[in-house]
Amino acid sequence: MIENQDVEFKKIWKDEWLEWICGFANTTGGFLYIGVDDNGKVVGLGNAAQSLLDKLPGKIKDSLGILTEVKLEKENDLEYIAIKIDKYPIPISYHGKFYLRSGRSNHEATSSEYDRLLLERFGKTWDAMQVPNVTVEDLDSNAIERFKKLAVENKRLSPDEVKIDNKGLLENLKLYEDGYLTTSAILLFHNDPEKWIPGAYTRIAFFGKDDADLRYQDEVHGSLMFQAEEIVRILYTKYLKAYVSFNGMQRVDEYIIPETAAREIIYNFLQHKAYNVAIPTQIKVYEDYLYFWNPGEIPNEVKDILFKSHPSMPRNLKVSQTFFRAGFVEYWGSGIKRITDACKEYGSPFPEIINEAGGVAVKCRASESYLKAMRGENNSTAQTSPKLRPNFAQTINESVENGIIELIKENSKITQVEMAKMLGVSRDKIKRNIKKMKDDNKIDRIGNRNSGYWKVL
Repeated sequence: MIENQDVEFKKIWKDEWLEWICGFANTTGGFLYIGVDDNGKVVGLGNAAQSLLDKLPGKIKDSLGILTEVKLEKENDLEYIAIKIDKYPIPISYHGKFYLRSGRSNHEATSSEYDRLLLERFGKTWDAMQVPNVTVEDLDSNAIERFKKLAVENKRLSPDEVKIDNKGLLENLKLYEDGYLTTSAILLFHNDPEKWIPGAYTRIAFFGKDDADLRYQDEVHGSLMFQAEEIVRILYTKYLKAYVSFNGMQRVDEYIIPETAAREIIYNFLQHKAYNVAIPTQIKVYEDYLYFWNPGEIPNEVKDILFKSHPSMPRNLKVSQTFFRAGFVEYWGSGIKRITDACKEYGSPFPEIINEAGGVAVKCRASESYLKAMRGENNSTAQTSPKLRPNFAQTINESVENGIIELIKENSKITQVEMAKMLGVSRDKIKRNIKKMKDDNKIDRIGNRNSGYWKVL
C-alpha cells in the first residue's frame, strides 16, 4: 500500500490525527493506519496497541460525533491499528473547525469550501441555488438572443426549441425552477451579476519586465454570455502581439498561443470557476508568456490524468450545460485535448496546468519560432504595439477601409476617434475614408452624431 487520497500512515498515535479522521469523513472516507511508517512499512505499536484499541473508538466518537471501525492488525508479529472512516452525509467538525482531505494532505476548510461541502451534503449545488427578487424581465434580452443564435448555429438546439418566450427557455435549461431564477441564470444572462455574485468578472493586464511593471489593464464585466466572447476579442485585439511573416504570398500571424487554445482555456475557466469565492478571473500578459488564474481547484480525481482521457467533472453543472448548448464547450472532458492539439499543430509548448494560490493556474509559453521573431532572428515583423488591433492594423494586403467595416460590424456605435486609435492611423485618414465609403454606398450613418450608429450597406 501507498499513501493516497484514501490512505494515511502514522507511526504513533497523536490526538491531532483526529483532524485527519475529520478530513476523511468530510471527503471520500478512507483508512488511517497507526504503527506504519510513511513508506507503508509496519513498525508496530508495542505495548500501546491494545490500549489504543480500547480507547480510540470512544475518543473519536466523543471528539467528532462519528462511529468508526477500529481493528488490531498484525504483520510479522508487529501489531498496528487500522481505522476505517466512512464518508459522512453531514459536515463533520473537530473543535469547531472543518477539515478536508486533499490528495495525501489534510487542511482546514476555507469558508467557500465549507459552503460547498454544506450544499453537497444536502443534495444542492451552488449554481442551482435559487435567487429571490429577480425576474426573467431583469435579465439581458440581448444575451439570451445571442445564446439562441449560437445554440441554433451550433446545432445544439433546433429553431423550434428557441421559438419560445424567455421564461420557457430558462425552464427548459433548468435555470428557472419553482418560480425562482438560479444563480446560474444570473451569471449567464444578467448584465450585472456582481450585484449577487461578487467577483464574477475578469481582469486582463499587460506587464513589461516584471509584475511591478504594469502597463495597462482592462476589466470585463457583464453576463457570462458576453464575457465569454469579449475576453477573447480583447485579448487578441489589444493585448497580444502578432509577428507577421509571409510564406510566399500567404500572410502568417503568429501569437504566443493559438486563439483556439486560448478560447478553450477561457471558456473552461468561466464554467469551472468557484464563484462563491469573491475573486475575479485574472489574465496576465507578458511579451512571451500568458498566465491565466481562476479561483477553485482541479478535482483530485483527475489532477494526475489531465492530459489523458478523463471524465468531465464540471464545478457548475448548469453553467456547463448552457455553455455546451451555446457551442462554447464540449462534454466528455475533452477540453484539454483540444488545447494540446491546437498547440501541437501551432508549434507551441503545451500549457502547464496546476493548482496554485488557492486556484487553478494555466501557464502558456511562446514557441521557439515566436521567440526568434521577437528577437528579430527571422524575417517576421511585429505589430508595433499590443494596443493595435492585429487583425485590422494597417499592414500589407489590408486596407483602412476594410478595417473600418470590420470595426463597425463589431460595434455600430464606434466613434471615428476610436477607429483611428484601433487602426493606428490619423483621424483625418479615417474621415477621408468614411466620406469615400459613404459616397460609394458602402456604409451609412443612421441618426445624429451623438446618438446615431453606423450601418454597413
